[in-house]
This record gives sequence, structure tokens and C-alpha cells, in this order.
Amino acid sequence: MKPRSGIVAALAFGLAVGLASGARAGGDYDDHDEQNADAGPAYFGFVKDTRGAVISQAKVTAQIKNRGMLITHTNILGAYKLSIAGKEVKVDDITISCSKDGYKQIRVVERLASGGESGVEIECTLQRL
Repeated sequence: MKPRSGIVAALAFGLAVGLASGARAGGDYDDHDEQNADAGPAYFGFVKDTRGAVISQAKVTAQIKNRGMLITHTNILGAYKLSIAGKEVKVDDITISCSKDGYKQIRVVERLASGGESGVEIECTLQRL
């Protein structure tokens, strides 16, 4: 019996979020962000190509107005997470960009996290050159 595509998609999404948020093999979970009362907004999402395929090892940069930048890379499922330090950092003061050799950024879609989570979901779309 073949697994249903919806179940497979849900499992892949759950794995991607777990990997991006600090889950480790063996069931260990890095909940440092949840324990840090001074933490600012979390930025998370995926980097995909124009066909919707995820892009692993894409560079994700958060430029923070008057503070510098943070850089991370997507995991094998194209997911990433950046935690911004400092409650005083406003969402409008942060610009997210994505890049990878052989691609150019064509779109960045930003959504406030739903379900009571504090953070911003940002999906980047890259086009192959």
C-alpha cells in the first residue's frame, strides 16, 4: 500500500521545521529561544525555486537596521530559522534576503506567524540563472 501524499507532505514539513528549529537526533530539542525572555522575533521559512522545489544550503541573511546582520543556511529540506536577540528590535527594522550560487532572488514573501507564535515566516524564491 502506497503512503498518501498528504501524509508524506505533513511528515516532511514537520521534519523540516524540527531541523530548522533545533531538533536533534535522539529526541533532544534546543529550546533556548523559548527560555530567553529577552529574545526578539524569530524568522523562519523556506527557500524554494520557481517550480516550488526546496533549495538546500541557500544563504539567508537578516540585515538589522543599525545593528549589523545575521547569516544562516537552509537545511536539506530548504528550511531555516534565525532568532533575533533583543525585544527592542522591530520587525520593520529587519530585511531578509536569500542567495545561492547559480540563482538570483526574485521574491520574498513575509507573513506574521499564526497560532500565537512570536515570529515572522519568510519564504524566498530563487530563480536559476
